Amino acid sequence: MSDLDSRALALLEAALDRPVPERVAHIRTAAAGDRELADATLALLEAHSASQGRFEPDLRRRMPEQIGGWRIVRSLGAGGMGEVFEAVRDEQGFVQRAAIKRLAVGLGGALATERFEAERRFLARLEHPRIARIIDGGSEDDGRPWVAMEYVDGEPIDRWCRGRGLDVRARVRLFLDVIEAVDHAHRALILHRDLKPSNVLVTGEGQVKLLDFGIAKSLDDPAPGLTATAVGPLTPEYASPEQLDGRPLTIASDVYALGLVLFQLLAGRLPVEDPGRTLSVSERRRRTEVPSRPSARLDAEALALRPVEITTWTRQLDGDLDRVLLKALAVDVERRYPSARAFGEDLERWLSDRPVAARAGDRLYRARLFVRRNRIAVAAASAAVVALAAGLAVAAHQARVATAAAARAEASNAFLLELLTRANPVASGREPTLIEAIGQAVERIPAHFAGQPDSESDVRHAIGLAYTNLMRLDEADAQFARALALRREGTAGHAEVLQARALLAWTRGRTDQAEAGYRAALAVYAADPSLARQAGEVENDLAALMSDLGRYEQAIVHAEAAVAGARALGLPPGVLGPRLENLGSALQGAGRLEESGRTYREAISMLEQALPERTVALAVALNNFALVYRDLGRADQALALFDRAVAVREAAFGTENADLAGPLINAARIRAERGELDRAWKEASRAVALAERGFAPDYVGLGHVHLGAAQVALVAGHHEATRRHAESALAVFSRADSASPDWSERARALIARSVDGKATR
Repeated sequence: MSDLDSRALALLEAALDRPVPERVAHIRTAAAGDRELADATLALLEAHSASQGRFEPDLRRRMPEQIGGWRIVRSLGAGGMGEVFEAVRDEQGFVQRAAIKRLAVGLGGALATERFEAERRFLARLEHPRIARIIDGGSEDDGRPWVAMEYVDGEPIDRWCRGRGLDVRARVRLFLDVIEAVDHAHRALILHRDLKPSNVLVTGEGQVKLLDFGIAKSLDDPAPGLTATAVGPLTPEYASPEQLDGRPLTIASDVYALGLVLFQLLAGRLPVEDPGRTLSVSERRRRTEVPSRPSARLDAEALALRPVEITTWTRQLDGDLDRVLLKALAVDVERRYPSARAFGEDLERWLSDRPVAARAGDRLYRARLFVRRNRIAVAAASAAVVALAAGLAVAAHQARVATAAAARAEASNAFLLELLTRANPVASGREPTLIEAIGQAVERIPAHFAGQPDSESDVRHAIGLAYTNLMRLDEADAQFARALALRREGTAGHAEVLQARALLAWTRGRTDQAEAGYRAALAVYAADPSLARQAGEVENDLAALMSDLGRYEQAIVHAEAAVAGARALGLPPGVLGPRLENLGSALQGAGRLEESGRTYREAISMLEQALPERTVALAVALNNFALVYRDLGRADQALALFDRAVAVREAAFGTENADLAGPLINAARIRAERGELDRAWKEASRAVALAERGFAPDYVGLGHVHLGAAQVALVAGHHEATRRHAESALAVFSRADSASPDWSERARALIARSVDGKATR
């Protein structure tokens, strides 16, 4: 059989699995411009049609009474190349039930028989409770092979979930069983290559069963004969880009299909659907385009969601779960999860509210707490004093607790002040680094504090905070661990270190550890009314953490407790302001914009009274409040707040601070929409220059600045600049694993519009 003949038969096989009216269109589309292949396949289809069903199963007329030792009960279905029956076998009083699959008569030849035999071999290698197992097999008198498989009385996974009203988390938990089955096949060196909802059944008891290895391929078999290509017997809607292109397949191809199945389970539809367009258009888009976020593709009708459920469902998808799906569905194989197991592990992280690997490239995700909480200074100037100020405050606090602790506080202060002196180039005779000075101090701690465990713990706590600020996270963890060992569990001092270590865990993206640490510290503080201020600090920290995880309702509860605590204690504006800012942020994330705006307004009033200490927090609050106004459609108020955010940062940090880029580009976009084109373009250009100098090349914030500049340029009629900035944004988003595909889509749309603008000029 020639290569053309085998490819035409494979394409015909795929066409015969479709309704009769769709077969010709499918052949022309799947042939992808190969006229010789299309003509050969259409000729086979014409011969098949002329046979008046001779080669296509008609189970009503020809259903066999028996196959092998099995009595046929009823038909379960048929396709162009195969038939499936329910069958029973009674041997020595033991009745077995099976699904028997046999090859259709007269079509497919050696290639179809080879594929069928391969499926039997693969099934025989697989022993897993979530994979339908092989029971028996053989050949009929006419040579047609058959295989008896475990009978699964179930429904396709998407229909099963809909029928039982499963929520997002329940669907993800169920899908982990699918991943387990696929991972088992991969470990047996077998690719499934046709994963789709109809091949994943769920029994009435909720047990997943993976079916149909009809086009599976052994990973250790180099023979090309069974390689699924764009014209192979695959299901195009669930095929990976490389499968559609006919490129070599790997485990990542099954990972992509798993991503499509989960996307459909969670969004109710596939990421790329083009109603009314040809199949080739959808396939071409899937080969090149980053898919939309599932939270943006929600089909409430397909999911049978009530109107009151849509917002909650969307919020659960939005964020980390979106990113997990998009990583599985990356067009570039190298950007996908390397295995089904890795995909499953990230889903398990999401279920347990831990940071997902799909967001590993997002610096804001890892470090935004420093801006939001504003607990540890981030300015580079006066680094030694900045890094150790928190430590000195710890020792001073101990002095206030009781007179008996004065000696302890004095010892701690003296040691830390000596460290600062050694960092002074005038005293040391050279320019020592802060890291060197702290490292030398750590070496001296055991001797200096021999027999003084409380003072040693204070200093190690302070140095741990300094190391955290300097992003020397392993060193920070070592100091916190030793400080905890020196303090008695259940005491305020122990809780204080737990709180600091939680901040460290959060900085490292280990949000499960951070949450556990904060809650343990809160339990200690809440039990002692004299520690109400510390309890409020932890409530504030937890609010920020919950917002970072997208758990906004929980964030609101903690933020409201923190604010109420500050009011009850009559704490100064410098404490109340950041807590109000945190509450405003949580309300903003929950979509409660009017409440968020009122809260930001009060936060700003408090923070203004606490300047210069709370400069960063004020700038953040101004920018975030401006975003609320923008989302409410109140452009004038938004612009005024963006301008104030710029002015506050400039006054505190100078005109070259990179963080000016955000409010500048936000203001520029509004000005462009208002027709203030000259000023808008100047601000956009300045924002780009600051971002290019101060942001990492894979930082999504840089992409957003370029995207904003492209939008301003388009309004101003600068089409070349529009294209240039949009392409720069696209390049940044392609480097950042955490970038939403919506951002890339916006960049591509701007590029297209810049071309249109040139054409019509």
